Amino acid sequence: MDNEPQAGHGQTQPGFTFAPIHPVGPASPLTICVLVREEPDPAYGSFILLRSLPGASVYLGALCDHAERVLQWMEIWVQTLDFKDWELAGSLDQLSNHFLDERWSSEQALFETLLSREVVATGMERRNPSPLLILPRSGQTRTSLALTEATPWKICQDDSLLVSQGLPPYSTSPFRYLFDPTTTGTKTFLATTEKAPSNSHVQGLNRLSSGASGATIFNPGAGLLRVTQFHPLELEDYLQILEGRPWGGGNIGANTPRLGLLPKSIYAALESWSARPQGLPFLLHGTGSPSDRFNEIFFLKLSLLRDVLAEVRAYVKAQQLPLLNIFPASFRVSLPEVSAVFPAFWAAKSVLVKPGQAYPLKIKSTEQRYFIRLGQFEPSPFLPEGLAAHTTGVGSVFIRSVTTENDGVVLDGRLVAEDYLAADSHDLLWFKLPLADERVEFFAHVYKSETDANKSRETRFRTVPAKLGEPVVASLKRVVGTVFPRSPYEIWPLLSSPCDLFSLGVIAVRVLLANGGTKLPVILDETLSLARLLGKQPAAEEELAPSLWSLLEKDERLLDLVSPHSLTESNESPAQARAKIHMKLWIETITLVLRLFPGSGGHSFCKDFGDVSPLALETVFDAPMQELEALLLRLRGTLAPSLSANEEIAAIILELAESA
Repeated sequence: MDNEPQAGHGQTQPGFTFAPIHPVGPASPLTICVLVREEPDPAYGSFILLRSLPGASVYLGALCDHAERVLQWMEIWVQTLDFKDWELAGSLDQLSNHFLDERWSSEQALFETLLSREVVATGMERRNPSPLLILPRSGQTRTSLALTEATPWKICQDDSLLVSQGLPPYSTSPFRYLFDPTTTGTKTFLATTEKAPSNSHVQGLNRLSSGASGATIFNPGAGLLRVTQFHPLELEDYLQILEGRPWGGGNIGANTPRLGLLPKSIYAALESWSARPQGLPFLLHGTGSPSDRFNEIFFLKLSLLRDVLAEVRAYVKAQQLPLLNIFPASFRVSLPEVSAVFPAFWAAKSVLVKPGQAYPLKIKSTEQRYFIRLGQFEPSPFLPEGLAAHTTGVGSVFIRSVTTENDGVVLDGRLVAEDYLAADSHDLLWFKLPLADERVEFFAHVYKSETDANKSRETRFRTVPAKLGEPVVASLKRVVGTVFPRSPYEIWPLLSSPCDLFSLGVIAVRVLLANGGTKLPVILDETLSLARLLGKQPAAEEELAPSLWSLLEKDERLLDLVSPHSLTESNESPAQARAKIHMKLWIETITLVLRLFPGSGGHSFCKDFGDVSPLALETVFDAPMQELEALLLRLRGTLAPSLSANEEIAAIILELAESA
């Protein structure tokens, strides 16, 4: 297909053009395009990469009308398979195309439900499009849009055809091949990744552009596509604007000049306003008293925190998967177009733009659910330490007993590692034993008795009930009381939604106790120590805030730590900030924040990282959300009392005056 849109005037800077990602004719009223560099950047390529996720790359695009004007900047998500963690472990199955496609479809349904006004349905989110050739521009074109042409290559999902050619099937492997279904005779396949098995029938993706010199290829792997609205305001940008920093229009992409995103939009107004933030149209008390403005910033940050929790809860509830990858960059802030007499920040909404990276382990006969994190792991203060605690090793397995339960065979035993063994309660142990002429794998829960407390290389275990054949069961019963030396094992930490609650706790510390000019890791370390200190207090739940205040009164250093001076970058002292804030509400808020960290004490919302119902992972967010909403209602009442409240106050004053 060649597109032939009408001539018009695009809204890009020199060096960029729009390329339609679907067929376009002269009468097409709307066109969805991807933004393309006319000359590929040596480091960043032809497209504007907004972010890269396991299984997806997200590029900047736009929805254009018949006159080629930008109506809305969009994100174009392209399903990819270029992440390294295909083989999750020797004991686990590989990721499969079936799993990845199901995950994509599930996330698409979630986007359509939660962000129904921001998702553009194209059909390509459920049907794989062909790779797209973006052809070099010529001086003869009557349009500012690039010409595009779909290749004849399609993704091959026919398992029997692939197997007949000596290639791995589509459904049960992570490998993908393209083919031209219109050709007759011997088929040629194009491997979409370098890791894909190859033979004489397989060629590389460079075949796509043969005969089209200078063409740029979009979506060479024929992945599914998703189109959503682009929000230029990152969460960190929004926080820094509230803290008093000017906004430069947002970071659109690496090595990319500013693109003039809708120059008459609310974001353009925000860029101008942030240089001299004085009241409307963004703040209610921007020109009011310093105390009112300070408490309004408190309210807006608390509102943002509540939104972030709500977004995470909605995702976890719909997917019944944790995210395991929550950072400030996981969210953007949407600002709707509002009247100039309404404070726009009061209508701001957080939007989750990064789906989770959790992968469920397939373990039968257990209610507990275990997850691992896809993609490469880099240490971060926003992630709990145990997130990358998967360990492997070799050790001796001692079988204490073998029992038969309704669900299968259960082994009780002890593992003694050759090296240090990092195993905690709720961790999952995997090991293999040579039995009945085969190596049989087991999953087990680990636990340490009092006598094991000081033995850093040992742990007790009890396996998950396993369905085994009679010869294997007979072999197991014969080896009770014996040791299997040099048995390979793996330890998987229990990762679930309490890990996300920890990440949200760190975001809460960033939102309320840090700003763009402070060192978050130092503040976080001190805050976690305070959370553990509060966790040792014997106070009942309703007395936690007074208990915290009692601790703070005795230690000025701790009081300064959790004072509200970092809500803005005004360089006020902790004492000056305390004099302006609604201190009772502030202390209750800090108490809530300290309780977000699992395992920090008896008052934590989760007693540890395993404290969650396996059938309702979202419930860990319910209590903190309810408390946040109650705090927001009380704080809002101090900033913008309702008319009925004013009438009640006036009536009381009149009644007192009449009785005097």
